[in-house]
Amino acid sequence: MKDNILIANDIVAGYGDNTIIDGINLKIPPHKISVILGSNGSGKSTMLKTFCRLLTPQSGSIVLNDKSLQEMKNKDIAKSIGLLPQNSVAPEGITVAELVTRGRFPYRKFMCSLTAEDYTAVKEAMEAMKICDLADRSIDELSGGQRQRVFIALALAQQTDILFLDEPTTFLDIAYQIEILDLLKELNRKKKTTIVMVLHDINLSSKYADYIFAMKNGKLIKEGSPSDIITSQTIEEIYGLKSVVITDPVSCSPMIIPISSHDDLTNVS
Repeated sequence: MKDNILIANDIVAGYGDNTIIDGINLKIPPHKISVILGSNGSGKSTMLKTFCRLLTPQSGSIVLNDKSLQEMKNKDIAKSIGLLPQNSVAPEGITVAELVTRGRFPYRKFMCSLTAEDYTAVKEAMEAMKICDLADRSIDELSGGQRQRVFIALALAQQTDILFLDEPTTFLDIAYQIEILDLLKELNRKKKTTIVMVLHDINLSSKYADYIFAMKNGKLIKEGSPSDIITSQTIEEIYGLKSVVITDPVSCSPMIIPISSHDDLTNVS
């Protein structure tokens, strides 16, 4: 598989006169799962929107394989970069299969029917998210976890090498969170899809990520493996939260135990 290299160079971006991210320089590790961590308002979602050209940088550039995104056509970008935004909305009454089929838009010609290649891509996306049995169901009838799998399948049908997901597990119970993240991990391992997620759960980020970007006040302050980033010092720097970091007995990844003002710390070494 080709290494699609996505790089941010001195990115400044925001909304109107309000600058949200300021001077971001980073390179997305190809074929890995990366997670962006940071407190609310740190610029995580703004960075994702800028990487997908939903937001034009005030200065700096996003480069895909040595070509500026600003110079690329929308359909060409959509063939390389997929995005699952927060709070995805589907047209009322649309079926699962119909919605996933919309992921083929970048490849379709005006007034032309779906091709055999389109049908294959839709089928493979639905198989990857294990929703083939839901194909004829209305999206309105599905549970939160099922809906999220459908929206991810919609993004997968684009057949992009890079997939951004903005808080894909928000509002889901823990069982659905694990289900979604397991499916994404499987996708990454089988297809080598580069996945970049914004997650709020630090321990799930540590468990599933190969690489972590840590943001604070619109700046990238640290990056590295979970063991590099998930330390009590960095967690306090990012969130202003004191914690103890231990080793997850199952995944062996670092796991934080938050310290409350009501905790008895006499037994903490």
